[in-house]
Amino acid sequence: MVFQWKKVFWLAASFLIGAVTVLIPCIIVITRRSDDCPVQTTISTTTPSGTTPPVPTSTVTTSSLPTHLTTTSSLITSPLTTTTMTSTITTWNASDYQSNSVYYGSLANPRDFDQSDNLRLDRLSSPRFHPINGKSIIYLRRQYHMPDLRGSTTTLHWLDLETNQTVPLTRPIWGVHDQQFFWINNTILFLSNRASTGLNQIFQLTLPPDVSQLTSFIDPIQIIDYPLNIDNLLVNRQASHLAFSCQVYPNLNIEQTATQHTIEKASGRSIYQFDKLFIRHWDEYMTGPRHHPFLVQIEQQTNGIFKFSSEPIDVLFNLDSDSPTRPFGDAQTQWSFSATGNSFAYTRQHDEMSSVAWTTNLDIYTVYLNMSELSSVCITCENNATDTDPSYSPTDDDILVYRSHSVPGYEADQYKIKVYNGSNTTITLLDDWDRSIQAVTWSLDGQSLYLEIGEQAENVIYYLSNIFTDQSITLIIRNGTSHNINLHPIDNQTFVFTYESILEPANIYLYSSNDSIRSLTDHNKNLLAKVRMSTVAEKFSFSGAQGDEVWGWHVPPANGTSSSAPLAFLIHGGPQSSWYNAWSYRWNLQSFSSQGYAVIAINFHGSDSYGQNFTNSITGEYGTLPYEDLQLGLTYALNNFSYIDSNRTVALGASYGGFMINWIAGHPEMSARFKTLVSHNGLFDMRAMGYSTEELWFTEYDAGGFTPWDNPDAYEQFNPVNHVANWTVPMLVIVGARDYRVPETQGISAFTALQRRNVESRLLYFPTENHWVLNPLHSIAWYEQVFDWMNKWAS
Repeated sequence: MVFQWKKVFWLAASFLIGAVTVLIPCIIVITRRSDDCPVQTTISTTTPSGTTPPVPTSTVTTSSLPTHLTTTSSLITSPLTTTTMTSTITTWNASDYQSNSVYYGSLANPRDFDQSDNLRLDRLSSPRFHPINGKSIIYLRRQYHMPDLRGSTTTLHWLDLETNQTVPLTRPIWGVHDQQFFWINNTILFLSNRASTGLNQIFQLTLPPDVSQLTSFIDPIQIIDYPLNIDNLLVNRQASHLAFSCQVYPNLNIEQTATQHTIEKASGRSIYQFDKLFIRHWDEYMTGPRHHPFLVQIEQQTNGIFKFSSEPIDVLFNLDSDSPTRPFGDAQTQWSFSATGNSFAYTRQHDEMSSVAWTTNLDIYTVYLNMSELSSVCITCENNATDTDPSYSPTDDDILVYRSHSVPGYEADQYKIKVYNGSNTTITLLDDWDRSIQAVTWSLDGQSLYLEIGEQAENVIYYLSNIFTDQSITLIIRNGTSHNINLHPIDNQTFVFTYESILEPANIYLYSSNDSIRSLTDHNKNLLAKVRMSTVAEKFSFSGAQGDEVWGWHVPPANGTSSSAPLAFLIHGGPQSSWYNAWSYRWNLQSFSSQGYAVIAINFHGSDSYGQNFTNSITGEYGTLPYEDLQLGLTYALNNFSYIDSNRTVALGASYGGFMINWIAGHPEMSARFKTLVSHNGLFDMRAMGYSTEELWFTEYDAGGFTPWDNPDAYEQFNPVNHVANWTVPMLVIVGARDYRVPETQGISAFTALQRRNVESRLLYFPTENHWVLNPLHSIAWYEQVFDWMNKWAS
């Protein structure tokens, strides 16, 4: 009996201790929650003009997820358990959310447009039709924190094409971004960093029967949980397979790569070892992990939730290679599923050896998914130049189109369209054209193509019909910049797309088969109504170098031309690029004209969109033909736009444009025409550049196909460093420390030369920016500093 009482006593004591152990943290959580959790309220549904979106109740759907994964076979292949519970974390503070529409709607008077206004614009992208009836679309909307730009969020939005009603689907949370979505009946699969880990994972959104009646956000369900970011996503039209990418080490799976990261971090060492190029690329060091595509079968369960029904397979498991390619490749363009969903095509770079740094060879591989062992077959390996962007026919698994270069090592070669028919034979479409194809979209019947093409500084759309017979070509959208074509599911000649111009930021448009075009979105309406911008962007042409016709843009000051105005003379980078009729969030022509400057932007020899011969003409001619075009273009502008004050001129350029600023500085016949110069990440010493840039093909091809030791004169002929003795004009030099294309020492060297020569100068150094200035607060500071410098000399 005594033994039994002792047993009861200890059991009771153990229970009480356990209860206290559980209750104490609960009490702490309860008391803390009253301080940490914001009060959430319900707000009315947004309208097409972009007013405040609705706020759902605090009940959210969360996932019960494994805490860790140990082997490849343990990667999630079963549905996640979902439960409904009250949120205990701060997801969104309603009082902190404000759309640009609400903010600008509250402003009393219009003001001059500036870069802060530019960066507050909502950015709209990726319109997609309802996959069955095409009566509605979904698109992405990126918003910035108002008014300080200290955060951004990207959400999914639904729009009814008959009523133009817009409904936000996912909750805006600062720092959270939804992306790369696929619409499958009433389900959306997409990537987002909404996961509790903050990593990009795959989520699912289930739409109600009538989206127009939604009064609250839909809480997405996380369907996978990996210890690494999911960087890309592609789903076949049958929703039977999907492809995603993770950055993994060659020969290691996802979990093993995550473990390796942990080991490296815990070691306390920070040492990079390289046995080949690239050492670094664009703005990152190549420390080992590569973008690898994973293929997996999926299925939708009876509860509507998708799950992985097979083990994901790494297509490049043992290869030190990337797909999509770095730095700007993506699954939307470089991957493709066939019509039946049984084949997969992808682009990859031959980067197992150092030659990746001086060749431009990309190839397309295909994988047949119904084989027991997945293997890749190269279909373009006979071409040593670039082959990329495969796109399967919507009706035939054996046919795909892709974009192709013919000149190895030349990144600005003309892109032609090739058709592969599955038997290792190809045909080239429009072979006699000299225009470069930027993007391709199939028609529904697999007989025709929509083409995006750069043409005289406009990104236009052509319709190429009957590609297997007469190949009839028709221009259907002729001005501005059009991208992201998505075809109607049952109307072969109706599509949605994004459109922008120098005068208009990107909106989503509808092109109908009756040749009508209309805008579908107006989220930025209130913002644009409260700022003053130039309403004119006109093209002009003149006789340039070698007597060739050369084109440029003239944007007058927003305050008019009734009085004299200073000039911002803009020189583009590339150099095989152009000042397009497009909106920009970096070098925005309106940001200059709205501050009282006339803007002249010349598309000199070497610019694209004027035919391949014109583009090629800059090879080996960095300091001749483009330089002469700029001289003649400036003279033309001053003679024909009489309001421009020739005594208040400023020249600005970035990258190659920065090279040209440095080149102009050393040639008094041109430098004397400017009061000051601005060089952003500009090339200063071509010989040093040839040894320090990452993409060696860039410098070597443009030097005429020579390395610095094979032909030193090719690098010295147009080397700004050789003319520093002539530098006298004040200059602002801007450098991004993470710019590995034009390394920071190029700008620092230029500033050193200026200071040593006692030329008034300033260095603006961004320690966390790359070749571009991307941080919104830094971008505003960039414009403040640039205008401060310009006004000092040209006021």
